[in-house]
Amino acid sequence: MSQKFGIFIGIILGMVLSLFVTGIALKVAAPSMFFKEVTSTYDFEKTVALISSRINKQEGWHVTEIIDQQKEILDNGGADVGKVKIIKFCNAKYAAQMLSKDASKYMSVKMPLSISVYEKDDGRVSIGLMNGYVMARMFSGSYEAEVMEKVIKDTEDILGFLHFRYSLF
Repeated sequence: MSQKFGIFIGIILGMVLSLFVTGIALKVAAPSMFFKEVTSTYDFEKTVALISSRINKQEGWHVTEIIDQQKEILDNGGADVGKVKIIKFCNAKYAAQMLSKDASKYMSVKMPLSISVYEKDDGRVSIGLMNGYVMARMFSGSYEAEVMEKVIKDTEDILGFLHFRYSLF
């Protein structure tokens, strides 16, 4: 009887330890899993202009807004964060596909899509975006994932000048 109890306790402790280790691994990996950062070889304004132009040239896509986040923060009493612009962009065909079903309308929270361009303290210009690959995998096998796969391909084309490709990490 005590041997069975020992095995049971061992299994429970193993499961708890596994959950703990998995939690730590996710916490460490999450920033690079869910978000991507790419360094641009161009200066800040050229990078913003180039991405905007490439979005507008990609079939079906258009820039809906460019937010000057630095100005927005300064105008509303915040401290200077340096150069940061957020490019909002949309594809009406894909948006209509995603939002055509009531069950998918919650996806509107991430519409239009965003790419941020920012200058770091050392002068390097970087681009930040959500990792569409991971997002699509989270919805794998669903209607939403089908639409996301198309968006991923187009986004990679738009950022092709940086040799950008989505990946798990």
